[in-house]
Amino acid sequence: MAELRHQIFEMFQQSQYWPEERMLEYQHSQLAQLLTHAKKNVPFYKNRLDAVLRQDGAIDWSGWLEIPIVQRHHLVEHRESMLALELPAGHGSTWEDFSSGSSGSPVTTRHNHLEGWVAEAAVFRAQLWHGMDWSKHVVHWMGDDDGFAPWPEGKVQDSWAPYWLAKEQRGQKYFINRNTPEDRVLEFALRKNTTYLASRPKSLQSLALASQRLGIPANFECVTVFGTGVDDDVRQDFHDIFGAKVLSLYSSGEGNKMACSCETGKHYHVNAELTFLEVLDDVGNPCAIGQPGRAIFTSIFNTAQPLIRYDQGDIVIRGPACSCGKTLPVLQAISGRMTHLFRFPDGSIMAPSLPARKFNAGFGSKTWQLVQTGPLSLELRYVRTDPQVNLDQVFAANMIRQCIGKNIQLSFLELSTIPLTKSGKFIQYKSEMPNNDR
Repeated sequence: MAELRHQIFEMFQQSQYWPEERMLEYQHSQLAQLLTHAKKNVPFYKNRLDAVLRQDGAIDWSGWLEIPIVQRHHLVEHRESMLALELPAGHGSTWEDFSSGSSGSPVTTRHNHLEGWVAEAAVFRAQLWHGMDWSKHVVHWMGDDDGFAPWPEGKVQDSWAPYWLAKEQRGQKYFINRNTPEDRVLEFALRKNTTYLASRPKSLQSLALASQRLGIPANFECVTVFGTGVDDDVRQDFHDIFGAKVLSLYSSGEGNKMACSCETGKHYHVNAELTFLEVLDDVGNPCAIGQPGRAIFTSIFNTAQPLIRYDQGDIVIRGPACSCGKTLPVLQAISGRMTHLFRFPDGSIMAPSLPARKFNAGFGSKTWQLVQTGPLSLELRYVRTDPQVNLDQVFAANMIRQCIGKNIQLSFLELSTIPLTKSGKFIQYKSEMPNNDR
């Protein structure tokens, strides 16, 4: 299996430049195997794939859009019937990933090691895009269990680098528990002579601001963030305080590593070798470039619990071809969770967005959350990130009304901290309206 993992990585070095037609041919060949496996071995898909899979085993790709979309609630209600009765030879053993999600019921998805090895290759490739040096050390600030990697020892993993490199070329990977206070996280990273940090984007932004506030200077070459997208304000803090560039991994417990940020800008390249990603409008048609739509993905190598046309719950925007030379599909933005759209009495639906840097500077706080609490009611929850700065609620109200474009009622609530989800996610725009799921 070790040699197979190396071969997958070497293929990825070539496939990132394949013409679109060749990539689609590759995806169809892999998807055909996945569909056949799911039909035979996964009870949930016994009849759901009939629009594509003919009785003689032939594939009719023209029926792809007729395959029913899998929703998050299916993972809860049909958990057992979605698990494969057996796996194809060579796909390895299985492991499980827990995701609390930004809202709704927590889910556990089962994965197989071939899927993990393919995702690993995509991450290694992205690290090369961003010029990361595998001989240096990285700290991951993560872990839901308070007993995992506590300060001051943390936890050390042999290496984060490809296994085929020589020992002296493979830096160490350290973990420190996510509940560790920020000053101790900084102390740990500096003590371990760390070059790279990895965590959720808002967690690392909070760490950067703490470094500045507490007078603990820290420099890192790159921060790796995972989960959702990264806004300009977060990127700027990483650059100004840590001197760091950003590698952003668009990932989830269900979908694994779906896309990675390009080194030439703020956009993402879809890892098309392991993820078949669709961007659809409200009626299920493919979106044009520049048009926001729902992210619907099929994890090509997950044969343990196939997710075929799964609604990830995100709004993304397809982008044009990238100037970097890579031909992988482009996402120019990941703009929000589907369950955190704002919905108004006139039937309109909005993925809210404020110009973060301008809003932060005018309002006087970098840590805030805009919450829909009623049909026309919003609440701005904020933290005083700089006690010396006077907060301008009039400025905030004017900009929010200008951007939302509604006759909304706005209230303000000061907090000591903005709560994260159980999985450590920060939700910038949140709906607390009942029945806010699609």
